[in-house]
Amino acid sequence: MMKQRLTKGALLDRDSYPAGRREALKLWVVLARCFNSFAQNEAQHLKAFDLTPPQFGVLEALAHLGPMKMCEIGSKLLMSGANVTGVVDRLEKKGLVRRVTDAEDRRMFLIHLTEEGGRLIAKIFPIHAGRIEAFTNALISKEKRLLADLLKKLGKAQAGAQDDTAIGHDLNLKKFKKF
Repeated sequence: MMKQRLTKGALLDRDSYPAGRREALKLWVVLARCFNSFAQNEAQHLKAFDLTPPQFGVLEALAHLGPMKMCEIGSKLLMSGANVTGVVDRLEKKGLVRRVTDAEDRRMFLIHLTEEGGRLIAKIFPIHAGRIEAFTNALISKEKRLLADLLKKLGKAQAGAQDDTAIGHDLNLKKFKKF
């Protein structure tokens, strides 16, 4: 077995990147840290109710939108079909949701909240909403609206980018199998 040599210092120089790239990377880090901070805090809070964030997301979507097909839940929560199936399986075992055959298409299931699931989300959601409000109180109302608009703009631009060339890159990641 060959011994690998280790780097002795920084490999990349941030200061050598063009200003636009440095700004974009800084924004990415700030967004990621902000989201991770909030998500970790909320995940810890949901543990008290024996729920994971994806499970809470399904309960919340059903509470606000009513019964939905699994594919609709996946679309709303940006989850793969396999993930939705696993989350719904676990919620069903807890007695919080139930699959009901769709009257229009017997191959499909509608996911419904059970009474117990409805009581739980009715209890948890106001607490969750209050926590989000407190988390965002660092911003005034005008800043919240502006940030929401800017993030929506970023999200739509990303959703419109079909590949790396659409966002100004011509990266062939296959050539980076190994350094």
